[in-house]
Amino acid sequence: MEKFTKVKIFGMEYSLRGEEDSEYMQELAQYVDEKMKEVAEHSSLVSTAKVAVLTALRMADELHQLKESPVGPSDGSAGRRIKKLVEMIDRRIDRKI
Repeated sequence: MEKFTKVKIFGMEYSLRGEEDSEYMQELAQYVDEKMKEVAEHSSLVSTAKVAVLTALRMADELHQLKESPVGPSDGSAGRRIKKLVEMIDRRIDRKI
């Protein structure tokens, strides 16, 4: 059953729909918010879209490094969360295509 969750990222409110737990969605939103604030603090970018793109690239780099690490993304709770996040993103992309 799909659930609706309201989150706030970089000063903007979003309504998310999905099967994931609301608490989990809030955690993801908080993580993205923190990463966007880090990028904004260390750059002169004014555009929210540009901050979002740079943040996405940094997060993609983090994910790629975790996937390539000797431990692997399937080990431990962090690995399970990464795998769940990747699956969630894949489902969202599949729905858009």
